[in-house]
Amino acid sequence: MIYIVRGEINAGKTSWMAEDFKRHNGADGFVCRKVFSKGEHTGYDLEHLTTGARCRFIRKPGHFPQDWNEVAFLAKKFSFCAEGFEFADEIARSAIRSGCQRFYLDEIGPLELMQQGFYNMLCRLLQNQPAQLVIAIRSHLVEPVTGLFGISDYEEINIV
Repeated sequence: MIYIVRGEINAGKTSWMAEDFKRHNGADGFVCRKVFSKGEHTGYDLEHLTTGARCRFIRKPGHFPQDWNEVAFLAKKFSFCAEGFEFADEIARSAIRSGCQRFYLDEIGPLELMQQGFYNMLCRLLQNQPAQLVIAIRSHLVEPVTGLFGISDYEEINIV
């Protein structure tokens, strides 16, 4: 079963997923946590739900660490680091190998619609689908994402 956690930016999709994860044994996956510096939102880190390990992932211009390895830049606002995609990919591969029953992916968006970012990972997860796949998607992107990935049978969880 595929669950789409839909909502707008800052609606609470990530928080919902992290809390839901705690209620499911045998689950795995990752969420995208906001990063702040001196009270300013500077980007996002990925957090492995099972271990709590974090990896830098997205930074806003002007907030790149010295050794930042940019692999994508989106909407002149966000720079994506290669480390984050490698971190997420290993989490997904490990979950598939271990027979994970419920996998959380936060989130699918504009980058994936351009067949970048987590595009290949989601394709792999859909082919080797865990019993339950939980995907965060912004509300206005649900139809383009489900169309691109051929997802027709899913349940929506609306976060408002």
